[in-house]
Amino acid sequence: MTVTRSPLLKAAALLLPSAALFSPCPALAEGGFVSLQSGITDSQDMDNFNTAYKIQFGPNILDQFALEFGLLDMGRVGYEDPVATFTDVSDDTPPSFRNAEHGSVVRQNAAQDSGSKATFTGISEAHPRGFLITFRYKFELTQDLDFFVKTGANIWEAEYDTIEIIANDDKTVTKRKLDSRKTSAVDQISGGGFLWQPLQDLALRAELETTALDSQHFSRVRFQLLTLGAQFEF
Repeated sequence: MTVTRSPLLKAAALLLPSAALFSPCPALAEGGFVSLQSGITDSQDMDNFNTAYKIQFGPNILDQFALEFGLLDMGRVGYEDPVATFTDVSDDTPPSFRNAEHGSVVRQNAAQDSGSKATFTGISEAHPRGFLITFRYKFELTQDLDFFVKTGANIWEAEYDTIEIIANDDKTVTKRKLDSRKTSAVDQISGGGFLWQPLQDLALRAELETTALDSQHFSRVRFQLLTLGAQFEF
């Protein structure tokens, strides 16, 4: 397991001076909030996605500045299986795979008792979940509408499935699941969004966030999360 060094401290160091600049005479706030959101997960690095769910809560430190804690379920995400190719296949020219960048491919020439073949081994699906610690700073656009930016740490864990696909020189292809494992790390999460408050203690919250999952056993993948929900002030 690899851990990104002190992303929360880096986030605080970046955000706190900015908050001081925008609010030279900050007013202490009272109470806190809780928000429930759902939305979509997307990535240019993976192929299949599911619905994301998130709950966030925390104290309002200043009128425009809040500390947020959150639980994030990104849903199951996955790769399309690589496609076996058999161009000019022979005893000395094994099959190959297209779209196999998310794993490894071993090509073997024919042996005495078997033909040539190619073996792909890699991640098929994963289910990332995270605990979030972020700082949020908001800017008032109108009496009922605020824009906010946020940054902090995504302390995540993911269960992932590893598969093996074998392409033989007779153009047969077999696939099997090797195992399921877990990996975890800490990565930065940042984003921004809008809070529209039609009622005194209720706001509609829409936000776009980006985070990367990167560990020793999980090649770096960057995700975008677009979520919509309600935020309750107390």
